[in-house]
Amino acid sequence: MSEEEKKEAANKASREARSLVRAANKGALGTFDPHGFPLVTLVALATREDGAPLLLLSRIAGHTQNVMRNPRVSLMVEGPVSHKDPMLTERLTIVGTLVPLEDTLRADSKRRFTQRHPSAEAYDTELDFSYFRLEVDHARFNQGFGAFTRLRADQLVS
Repeated sequence: MSEEEKKEAANKASREARSLVRAANKGALGTFDPHGFPLVTLVALATREDGAPLLLLSRIAGHTQNVMRNPRVSLMVEGPVSHKDPMLTERLTIVGTLVPLEDTLRADSKRRFTQRHPSAEAYDTELDFSYFRLEVDHARFNQGFGAFTRLRADQLVS
């Protein structure tokens, strides 16, 4: 493969991965429990304007407690299932640090999140939920069995 073909393949993978995370409405969040063991939970998902994953998490949830102790996480999102073999489905695993959003970003985050999840409207005002942004370190984009691309943060978020 020529350098030009490699560059185009990387650009294509970047576009497809961005599209996949923007289309996702849920993901599997991986955190570390107090004993260092992994915990994976299902979370609702939206994205910030720059494409960074946006989560609305309850302060009493186990995964949120884990994040408060150790903010390093992974988040896996899956593309539409179009095959009988799940290993052929596109999926993206994003690795980074989950950080609480500043109050100045709250209104825009709530708008973006509730557009995707209307039932979440009252979570951040009537319950103990807070918005978190995934600061991306890198990602692994599986485009089917045996086909993957490692992406830098700048290839996933702008």
